[in-house]
Amino acid sequence: METLSLEDFIDDKPWGDDVPFLEDIPGENLVAGVRIQRLVTRGDERGDLTVLMSSLLEPVTPPPHVYLVSAAVGSIRAWVYHKRQFDRLAYTNGDIRVVLYDLRKDSPTYQKMNVLDVGAANKILLTIPPYVVHGVQNRGKSIATFVNMPTNVYDPKNPDKSRLRFDHPGIPYKFE
Repeated sequence: METLSLEDFIDDKPWGDDVPFLEDIPGENLVAGVRIQRLVTRGDERGDLTVLMSSLLEPVTPPPHVYLVSAAVGSIRAWVYHKRQFDRLAYTNGDIRVVLYDLRKDSPTYQKMNVLDVGAANKILLTIPPYVVHGVQNRGKSIATFVNMPTNVYDPKNPDKSRLRFDHPGIPYKFE
């Protein structure tokens, strides 16, 4: 066997372009406090890499709890909101519809709705503030997944999640 040392490894070269790996998508019609960032995928013959979150360019609250969600074909996960946390959802595959609805009476976007189609064709990091109602539907033909990196840890003894059935008539959106 050949002797190997750490000096045999070659350091990576810096990325030779100015393409950011998280890029804000301006949204003048977004629900107040919602942030959308485009996720940039870099690839080569081995596959690809997509940065989901980074503090390289700005401070980021570290995620104390990270989890992967799978969504069966046609499944609907709605409606929910959180009182104490921001959801930071990274969508990188599948064909997922995300609906946001603002029921915060003191919000400048009260009763505003955003409908976003995300996944493989539109990779984003979506930050949803507390009290913004949201739901997702897998509109694709295969299982889709997404990653949540919320700002608070999930506490099973005191869950920060409030739910309402997906077809509630009080929300003016119908999943189909």
